[in-house]
Amino acid sequence: MVREKAIKILCLYEKTGELKNILDKFSKRLKSNEKALLRELVLGVVRYKRYLDFIIENVSGKKISSQKLEVKNALRLIAYQFLFTNIPPYAIMNETLNALKKFIKQRKTIGFVNAVGRKISKLVEENKIEEILNQEKDPFERICIKESFPTWMAKRWKNFYLDEILKLGENGKDEEEKILIGTQKFLHSFNEDAPLWLRVNRLKIVPEAFEKMLLDSGIEFEKHDFIEDMYKIVSKGIDIYSLPGYKEGLFYIQDPASFLAVKLLDPKPGEKILDLCAAPGGKTLAIAHLTNNEAEIYAVDINAKKILKLEENLKKYGATNVKVLKVDITKDYGELENIKFDKILIDAPCSGTGVIRRHPEGKWNKSLEQIEHLQGVQRKLLQRAYKLLKEGGKLVYTVCSLEKEEGEENNDIALKHMGYKEGSFENIYEPLKKDIKKNTLRTFPFKHDLDGFFYAVYTK
Repeated sequence: MVREKAIKILCLYEKTGELKNILDKFSKRLKSNEKALLRELVLGVVRYKRYLDFIIENVSGKKISSQKLEVKNALRLIAYQFLFTNIPPYAIMNETLNALKKFIKQRKTIGFVNAVGRKISKLVEENKIEEILNQEKDPFERICIKESFPTWMAKRWKNFYLDEILKLGENGKDEEEKILIGTQKFLHSFNEDAPLWLRVNRLKIVPEAFEKMLLDSGIEFEKHDFIEDMYKIVSKGIDIYSLPGYKEGLFYIQDPASFLAVKLLDPKPGEKILDLCAAPGGKTLAIAHLTNNEAEIYAVDINAKKILKLEENLKKYGATNVKVLKVDITKDYGELENIKFDKILIDAPCSGTGVIRRHPEGKWNKSLEQIEHLQGVQRKLLQRAYKLLKEGGKLVYTVCSLEKEEGEENNDIALKHMGYKEGSFENIYEPLKKDIKKNTLRTFPFKHDLDGFFYAVYTK
């Protein structure tokens, strides 16, 4: 049943480009161990699609694009299980072929998939997969295939973050080898499973009581090394929605890098605070939490459906001091026209390349044109927000993107042409101080165990 669902999800994903909602829909009513397996298989195939296709094409002698959708994804599913799981070979072949038979009736096609699967099984057993990979002679291209990233994306990051990559590859014998080793480590950090982080909701429960509740439920956790109120769930195969306290709103699922944006804003009780692009409300809730519902918060978004979710979350998590507005400030200030804010947070729409470890489909749906378009939206938000900031106020701009166009380039424009002045990181955590560059900061999974975020702090 799990493999059948996996094939369905992967086919729907290829047709629609949508993954999370489809996966959530098909996961309903499954046992927790089945949910965990389905999630691993689907996300694993999407994450390593390029590598899997390369192996399949070399083993079969046929282009993967020539196969029917269900056949293509059954082959990927088989290859992923052999290459990345400890599932017994018999179970891999039997379960996946039986699932494929629900979609494909031609015996010849089933025979073809069976033959390809058995060849991959033999290569894995004999440790000969690297021989297949080595058919690609360009070493950088080989890394992009193995880690399964588009070459154009990997080349950009190599150029953007050469210093970081050289540090990661410091054991190489020369610069070329250091770059190759460092690039592979850089890319691999965005393939590793992202941890599940919970931010305790102090509006409803104190951390000590939250910890006791988790321990009493047999759930293993670790506190974040330096960001307070953040708990990493260590227990495997946990169904998020069945965690104690989920329905009551005792915690919010949030990566520490996302919470960090609010910590950098440093919201205080009594302040007037604007959260732009606020839905579904994670950062709005964090502002309410840090100010104990004693700030005047405006949460603004342009998407009516997402605003409904935002309002639902505010109620669930006990945030009572928030005014929600549907306003597109890039066109019209609406009710914000004559208001000046002490603090503004812009969590701008972006390419999302910094959270690829959470959303592996992000590898395959990005383009330079999209990044350029988003840069225009981000600059408009920054430009229009300036009017709403008080003299001496603070604005934090953040994106979960690795692209310089969405980070450093926007920062340069904001400082040179929009009137902003460099802000400072007064309350920055000690382990992050060395990574501050003037008024900006970047986080990385391989360096901080945080999602890939960019932050810029401004004043007026």
